[in-house]
Amino acid sequence: MPKVKLSVSVDDQHLSKFAEIVKSVEKAGMEVDAKHKDIGVLNGSIEKDKIDSLRKVKGVQHIEEERDVRIPPPDSDVQ
Repeated sequence: MPKVKLSVSVDDQHLSKFAEIVKSVEKAGMEVDAKHKDIGVLNGSIEKDKIDSLRKVKGVQHIEEERDVRIPPPDSDVQ
């Protein structure tokens, strides 16, 4: 199964347990690349079929998959 990049938001009530939540999402299969404790966000990747296991981690408020946005060059015909 291919991996997807995503961001995980921690709810305000669980920010004091940020380190524990990091361990829990890693145990659920997420490879954490960046931790932003001050804003309660983790960035990383996980196999697509394991995303639902992240939703079960206590303190996880929101999960958002990264998306690619491509804009044509300024001199292209599609402007």
